[in-house]
Amino acid sequence: MKYAKPHLNYNAQVGLLRRRGLEIGDERAAVRALRRIGYYRLSAYTYVLRRPAPQGPSGPRLPPSDKFVDGATFEQAVALHDFDDRLRGVLLSGLQRIEVALRVQVGYQLGKTDPHGHLDAAHLDGARCREVAHVRGAGPRRTLHEEWLRRFHALLDDARTEEFVRHFVWKYEGRLPIWAATEIMTFGCLTGLYNLLGSRDAGAIARTLEIKNRDVVHGWLRSLNVLRNHCAHNARVWNRATVYPPRIPATTQTHLRLHHLRHTDNNRVYVLAAIIGHMLICLDPTTNWPRQLATVVKKFPVVPGLDPHSSMGFPEGWQGMELWTYEPA
Repeated sequence: MKYAKPHLNYNAQVGLLRRRGLEIGDERAAVRALRRIGYYRLSAYTYVLRRPAPQGPSGPRLPPSDKFVDGATFEQAVALHDFDDRLRGVLLSGLQRIEVALRVQVGYQLGKTDPHGHLDAAHLDGARCREVAHVRGAGPRRTLHEEWLRRFHALLDDARTEEFVRHFVWKYEGRLPIWAATEIMTFGCLTGLYNLLGSRDAGAIARTLEIKNRDVVHGWLRSLNVLRNHCAHNARVWNRATVYPPRIPATTQTHLRLHHLRHTDNNRVYVLAAIIGHMLICLDPTTNWPRQLATVVKKFPVVPGLDPHSSMGFPEGWQGMELWTYEPA
């Protein structure tokens, strides 16, 4: 079907929302908000204010109606958008600290095994390195390590103008030791390398994070990498389902502060926020990030039918839990 909807100016967009039942108190303020946010972007936050579509006895679930529930306001949608913006900011701040700390951990541990251990599968987990990589498209079949090296060398090529990279190219034929190589790695590249580490090195990093299972840590990093990309690209996060739901470890496998996750939905943003908080406490006992996150979430906008529990998976009583009341060392 050919797309045939016409372009609407800002005032017409306000009129359309009003005709669909959205209460708009100050039309000039609404126009300013649409200029700042954009109609299409804001629609992701008006979506939860729409009436549910009538459902038949069978068949696929239909999307909500384009009509709004009684009492829904334009201000509520903007408040949800602005809350999401603040939430993204605090999540990204935590994820950036984890990314830097992960560079340190991988560089330090693998560096003790061999300064160039990332380039040679002999210094990694051989069985994992030999697994076949599943890459989209009809390209040559590569092992996980070969595919990781391809991605790493592409990043190295992109960083060739960096002064420290030029130094290693000039003096050491471009072979960066792991503690320097991590500085050009993305979060995804670091996550892939962690998966390939030998059991001693991966286990040491997992113990730093107070986790007894390296595969749990790898799964967490995959989930956090997706969240990091959503935050960095200003995507909606507050009520988004998790792409790779993180594995919840048994209570014997991790710290007491995460035991309550056994009773939460690992497909919501709360579990990812809890993992970030736990990891930051382990990596930097002086962190104040858990309280910063709690401060943001406590200011969730007043919207009937929505709250941090129903839309983000925050458990009842979360504000009093050890994780969110953590006192920096």
